[in-house]
Formats: sequence, structure tokens, C-alpha cells
Amino acid sequence: MFIPMAPTVTPPRLDVLLDAALAVFDELGYAATPVPVIAQRAGVAVGSIYRYVSGKEQLANELYRREKRRMAMALFDGVDLDTAPADVFRTVWDRLGRFAAEHPAALGFLELHHHDPYLDDESRALAAQVDATVGGLLARWQAAGAVRPGDPELLTAQVFGGFVGVVRQCRATGRPIDHHLAELTRDAAWGLLAAPAPNPAAG
Repeated sequence: MFIPMAPTVTPPRLDVLLDAALAVFDELGYAATPVPVIAQRAGVAVGSIYRYVSGKEQLANELYRREKRRMAMALFDGVDLDTAPADVFRTVWDRLGRFAAEHPAALGFLELHHHDPYLDDESRALAAQVDATVGGLLARWQAAGAVRPGDPELLTAQVFGGFVGVVRQCRATGRPIDHHLAELTRDAAWGLLAAPAPNPAAG
């Protein structure tokens, strides 16, 4: 099973550009964001960006990979994946809530652009690795009888997509995003995954 990697080290100036790109993409959307606006937000000349990336697409891919690694580390680093499924899920879900509270723009960017055509092979490979971790977990839990039958990828989309929708609604309506969001959504999310309890009457 894939174990999330440590975040790669990026040059400090590139990190500044990525922070600026994330902020502007979050405000304007990727398609509507021109490179000069990112440069202005970062406080650099437009030409400085091209010392690090070839253009907006590569900048977005660098951003995608940085935030994907950051989220993977936030969710899985140090978690014992061999303990009881419900306990692992609770831990990872609580971590997802903290990540959403601390990095709402990053979560929105990752979900919104997960299938975008501009993602390069390296970004797609990283996304596939992270997906394989989750899918592998669900497959193991299914084999143990803890999770309902079904395509792990679709189950993940149903549960994670629901959480992202809640975060998006909170942001759109000005509701606070904090650790309580994980508590409010955890039981419902696990209910979508958990195998139905045996019915004694059926025996």
C-alpha cells in the first residue's frame, strides 16, 4: 500500500508564487486568471515567474502537486492503518476536517481541478497514488466485512465529494469552517461506507 511521501522542498520564491497563484485561482478561477495578476499578487515582475515555470499550466501543476502532498501527509502521516476500520476512518476524517479549516482554498482547488486536462503525467501519477491508498484501505475493509460492497473509487467519491460540498457551501454562505465540521459530518460519512449490521431476524 502506498504511504504518502514527505512534501518536496520547493525554492522559497516558487512557494511565494504558488501561494499567490492559489489565492488568485480561488478568487477568479483558473481559466480567468492571467499570469500578470499572479505576479502582482506575489509582488514580483512577470518575467520572474518564467524563471521557475514555463507558464500558467506548469504553475498550476506545481501547485496541485504541492497541495496534494500536503493533504496526503495531513491525512495519513503517522496513522496506524492496521487498526479497526472505524477508528482509522475517525482519525483520518478528523484530520480532513482540520485540513479543510486550515487550507480551505487548497481543498477547493484540489477537488475542482482533479480531472482537469491541464494536469500533466506527474500530477496524475501523484493523484493515482493517493487514490490507491484510499481505495486499498476500502478494499481491505470490505474484505473484513466493515464496509459495504461496491466500487471503492465510487464510494470514495460519494463520501469525500459530500464533505467537499459541505465546505463549498460554508464558504459560499460565510459559515465558519473549523474542526467542528468533521464532528458534524463524521457519522453520516461513515454511515455511507459501513456495512449494514446483521439482521438477527433474518437468521
